[in-house]
Order: sequence, then C-alpha cells, then structure tokens
Amino acid sequence: MAAKTPVRPLLPFMLYLLLAILLVMAPVVCLLSLVDSMGVRQELEMNAEDFRDQTESGIALSMNLVDTGLKLFDNTLNHEMQEGFGPFIAEYERAGRDPGAMDLLRVKEQLGGRMDLYIINTSGVIEYTTYPPELGYDFTGIPSFYDRITEIRLGDAFLADRVVAEISTGELRKYAYMPSPDHRYLFELGLAGSEFRQYRTALKYRETVRELVDINPDILEIRIFNCLGERITGKKHPDDDARLAMVRQAYREKTTLEVENATAGELTRYLFIDMPDSEYASDMSMVVELTYTTKAAEA
Repeated sequence: MAAKTPVRPLLPFMLYLLLAILLVMAPVVCLLSLVDSMGVRQELEMNAEDFRDQTESGIALSMNLVDTGLKLFDNTLNHEMQEGFGPFIAEYERAGRDPGAMDLLRVKEQLGGRMDLYIINTSGVIEYTTYPPELGYDFTGIPSFYDRITEIRLGDAFLADRVVAEISTGELRKYAYMPSPDHRYLFELGLAGSEFRQYRTALKYRETVRELVDINPDILEIRIFNCLGERITGKKHPDDDARLAMVRQAYREKTTLEVENATAGELTRYLFIDMPDSEYASDMSMVVELTYTTKAAEA
C-alpha cells in the first residue's frame, strides 16, 4: 500500500488578501512619499528665493540711502573747491595759457596745500599735475568717464565730483573740474584730507548692508565692487578673474546675474546697484556679490 503524500495546509484567505493589498499599496505609498518630499523641497526653494529677493531689495535700498547721505556731505565741500579754481585760472593766464610755464606748486601752496592740481589734455591724459603718481594717466581707458570729462571741457561750467578713491593709491579724494578759458584743457582739483574721511566713516556701505545680511542665514559672503570692478570690501578669491568678469558683465548690462555651484551647494548672485547722477562725472553705481548656501533647500 503506497504512502500518502502529506498535504500542506492552505494559507488563510485573509492572509492572501493582506499580501495582495500590501503589494498594491507599496508603490502608491512610495509615490506619495516622493511627491510629498518634492513638494517640501519646492516649498523650501521658493521660500529661499523669496528671502533672497527681500534681502537684495533691502540691500539696494540701504546702499542708495547711504549714497544719499554721502552726497549731502560731499556737497558741503563744493564751494571751497570752486573758489580754488580762481588762482588756478589766474596762473594759466599769467603763463600765457601755456601749461608748461605754470607754477602749479605755487598755486597749491596758495590754496593751503590741501588740494592737488591736474591739467588734462584733449586726449584725456593728465599732462601736468602736482601729484606725480597720476601723471600721464589716460582716461580713455574708462570710455564713459572720458566722454563725461570731454563734455565738461567743452562746456563753461564748474562741476564738483563725488568723494571717490584715487586711481593710484585708492585713497579718498574729492574732485572738481573747470574747463580752461580756451577749452584746450580741463582743470581738475583733488582735495585729500583726514577731516572729511572721519565724517564719511559714519556712513559705510558694508556696515549698512551687514545688518540685513545677518538676518538671512543662507548668505555665506558679501563683497562690494565699484563701477570699475575694483573690490571695495571682502576677501580676495583664487578665482577672482572669473568672478570679476561676472561683476563687469553685471555692471555693463545693468542687471543681476547668478552662477550656481551644485557640487559645493552654493549660489552666487551679482546684484547691480544703480546709483547714477548726471550732476557728477563719476558713476557711483556698484555691484554686490552675494554667495548663498543652497544646502538647506536641498536637504
């Protein structure tokens, strides 16, 4: 008589049903989790973007307010500088309108020794000056500025500029311009003095925007550049050649540019701060480089 094959007990029907439900639901749960995760990430990215926009709007407003305050102070020096052109032009006439025969050092002493004198020719070159470091400087290297001083030379009016960094050393100076009577030259006075530096220290762009920057924890670094691409604040970087190219492009196109480094989890934005004023020769517009971390939104 043959042995009977043992029969496995059948699994309960409810267990089969439970397994089937789990197999069906597992992909749905995974999909829902993925959608929820994507939604949270998108919301974080949108919040970060909104926060960036608010921060950058505040920076632009603050820098314009600082510039307005600096402009008010700069203008208090205009009268003194305008009077300085009296002896300057008198010496030009005494020398028979020959700059080479002028005694510029004597005029500087006559003005109290606080102002340097510059004579710029039609080619935009400083041909004569009491300040040797800038002798021979060619303003055609800055086309927009050269066009502006040419316009001043061909006109008949005194024009006071802002307090800006001098080309050779970066020291602050207050400049003013007056065309020669025959319009062959542009006369320039440059006032350097600790008395106006100490007042300007109360109004600084970096300190003004620092408070706004501190509110946004995503900002890793801030640097400020002037219209020539010169770094006003911030540390030097090994890749500054590439960064300065972005600064100059942002200034040239008068827009905001950005570069993302996904590997490092960083986003660098170049914010153009528009601060032109047709009353002055110098353009006080700036570019702010803001480096953000994107790791919080990517987490």
